[in-house]
Amino acid sequence: MKRIRVTLGGEVVAEVDADRELILGRGEGADIRIQDGEISTRHLRIRPEGGGVVVTDLGSTNGSMLDDSTPLAPNQDVELERGHKLMVGPAMVEVVESAAAAGDSEGYFEAEKTVAVGGAGMQAALINVARFKAASPRLVIGAEHDRRTVPITEMEAVIGRDRETCQIEIPHASVSAKHASIVFDGHFELKDHGSSNGTFVDGNRISGAATIQPETAITIGTVDCLFVCNQPQSDDAARLNEALANHAANMSKVTEAQARQVLDEHRKTGRLLGELFVEKGMMSPQDWADLWRQREVVATLGSRAAGAKSGASSWIVYALLAVAVAVIAFLMLR
Repeated sequence: MKRIRVTLGGEVVAEVDADRELILGRGEGADIRIQDGEISTRHLRIRPEGGGVVVTDLGSTNGSMLDDSTPLAPNQDVELERGHKLMVGPAMVEVVESAAAAGDSEGYFEAEKTVAVGGAGMQAALINVARFKAASPRLVIGAEHDRRTVPITEMEAVIGRDRETCQIEIPHASVSAKHASIVFDGHFELKDHGSSNGTFVDGNRISGAATIQPETAITIGTVDCLFVCNQPQSDDAARLNEALANHAANMSKVTEAQARQVLDEHRKTGRLLGELFVEKGMMSPQDWADLWRQREVVATLGSRAAGAKSGASSWIVYALLAVAVAVIAFLMLR
């Protein structure tokens, strides 16, 4: 009988017979539950079929990557064979034979305890690649003459003016030929390569390398940019996005029409609000980064405003009902 083994950080966290349909996810109802922000509530379905094992990504936020980091198409069955490595967030899923199927050989069982081909170093590399692919990092260039979003497809992407040697070309006089690079090794770093006009994170010049978080404003020479990447979505993500767009309009960073436009495009395409605001020239990278840092306060204020509005509406309804009752009573007494 085939078994499913799940490893996390080099440790086996689950090993179960694939004799029925199993759900791997973060939610309480999952058969294999892994509480990690990169894993969706119902992330992956695993089921036996024709003596083998079939896996299906259930439309997860961060996707599932097979072997060479090929993403599984949502809601499509894929056979998972022995030797395949399926990355689900930071967890690796693989098929193994049960000890009984191998004749209960002690030597076989010990061999099967090996959690990854090539050892811990190989597994760490696979996890790193999967996390990078799931993050889908982008650099949004916000210069007046050059507004575009550039996908970062390599784990070390050089930024500069030289088209031949740079993965991200910024043709501007203030940008050096090989100016800086964005590197991923479990986290994202911005490195300056001794540029003439400097590299800045949130307005502060860096020397060497600096860790950067999603929705961070960076400046290459004098060209303002916004670094973005996909992040696990919370249940109230839609409410937060609406609160941020409304707050940007209330603070006169954008017009109400622009806020509505960007919100609508975000809902249709899934692209991030900051990415759209900066790419369209509606907000500067720094303005968006400042707003993003205040997101918890903005979300709280938005909830209170919505509650106050709802409360006011309720009082209006009650008042109208009271007037109606009074009118009916008056007519009946005449």
